[in-house]
Amino acid sequence: MDRFLFIFGIIVFFLSFIFFVMNFFSDFESTIMVGSVLIMLNASIAIGVSEILTRTKNLT
Repeated sequence: MDRFLFIFGIIVFFLSFIFFVMNFFSDFESTIMVGSVLIMLNASIAIGVSEILTRTKNLT
């Protein structure tokens, strides 16, 4: 489960980062920029949770 969360977080963060960069080079709306930032935050939380699960699994 923790491996899936990490891979999912990396993929979603990368895709959202692409949309975030595209906002600077094209004429997207500001809501897409805010949405991509929120999705990057969600992906970062998923990566953090997977890291916590990995560390707690190694304790036992």
